[in-house]
Formats: sequence, C-alpha cells, structure tokens
Amino acid sequence: MKYSEAEKRIKALSNKYDIDMEDGDFAVSYKDTIIAWVKNNERYLFYNDEDCFKKISFSKKLYMILAELAITPLYERVEEKKYKVKVFRKYLNVPVQNVLSPFLFDGSNTETVKTCFTLNEIEQLKQRDDIPLDWGKVRFEEAN
Repeated sequence: MKYSEAEKRIKALSNKYDIDMEDGDFAVSYKDTIIAWVKNNERYLFYNDEDCFKKISFSKKLYMILAELAITPLYERVEEKKYKVKVFRKYLNVPVQNVLSPFLFDGSNTETVKTCFTLNEIEQLKQRDDIPLDWGKVRFEEAN
C-alpha cells in the first residue's frame, strides 16, 4: 500500500483524522492528538496509543489500514516519481483514450489527457510510432 492510498482511506473514515509525515514516519492524529504511527524505516511495525485508540471512531478500520501499510515493503510505500516531457516550451500530452494522437500543449494533467509519466511509461512512449520526437533532445521535468 502506498502512503498516499493509506492517507486517502484514513481520511475517508473521518474528517477528524490528520496525517503528518514531516519526521518521515506516517503519523495519524485524531482531533490534534497523535494516536498512531507507522515507522518509515521498519516493516511490520507500527505504534498506537491504546488508551486513545480504543476510544476513537472507526478504530478497527484504522487499525487494519495501518497494519496493511506496515506490512507493505518499504520501497512499495512511496509513489514512483513522475516526469513531464518538455519539448521547446510545450509538454507532451497523451490522450487517455486513444481518440486523438499525442500532441504538445500545456502541462496540465487532466482526466482526459496525461502529461506526467513514470520512467517506465516514458520508455514505452519512446517506442510509439505516433510520437515522432527526438528523445535525445527533449527535457524531463520532475512533476509535482
């Protein structure tokens, strides 16, 4: 499980949950009190404040999410970096559905157009005949 997926699932339980990763660990707060955290450098390990934890809403579901995150290998928890392909002052835009050919435009990732790619996806794009770019001359910008 990715940290982003865990955060999304936890916040879906209640808007009273907050996630903080400033110190590197995945810390969960409930009403501004830290109640549990998953270590970012150890697998199969997370802590919780039992007195607080057992009193909060959806504690069993929260426990299961944190347990799943804790058993996930460390390298699988982090999102793979994504990049934008910059050509001159425009970015490569690839329609999600193959209705249109890829084109150069702005760098806005939308539901219908993809502009952010993993390194693996870029390697696949290089093989496409409908993207006639000189890949040695394009620039790659890290996407936010």
